Amino acid sequence: MNVRGLAHVGILVADVAPAAALFRRMGCAVTGPERDDDLGLWLLWVDVGDATLEFVAPARDDSRAAAALARGEGGVHHVALEVADVAAAVADLVADGTPVRDATPRRGAHGSRVSFLDPEAAGGALIELVEP
Repeated sequence: MNVRGLAHVGILVADVAPAAALFRRMGCAVTGPERDDDLGLWLLWVDVGDATLEFVAPARDDSRAAAALARGEGGVHHVALEVADVAAAVADLVADGTPVRDATPRRGAHGSRVSFLDPEAAGGALIELVEP
């Protein structure tokens, strides 16, 4: 498995509107917000130089984002790394004994396929593997 680079840093917030306004005022390229009904999320993408920030807010009370906010998990949520084949990457990691949350990749934003590793794998940090 080869990591191609940083895909984005995910930031969990209650509302994406303040981030959109702030980063537009700062001259950053802002995409969204867009509602993803399948995931129950509002998504906002901000390009900051070579990095991308993904602001995530719940669009439904039953979303994973709403549950995470209720647990006090707002703020920087995850670091996403781009890989060519997320299923192969996860299979390699599992074979090496790495704990994962998503043994089977699932749909992510913009038609991507994603899998999250168990935070235990990275000393408490949540890592997302993304296949665009």
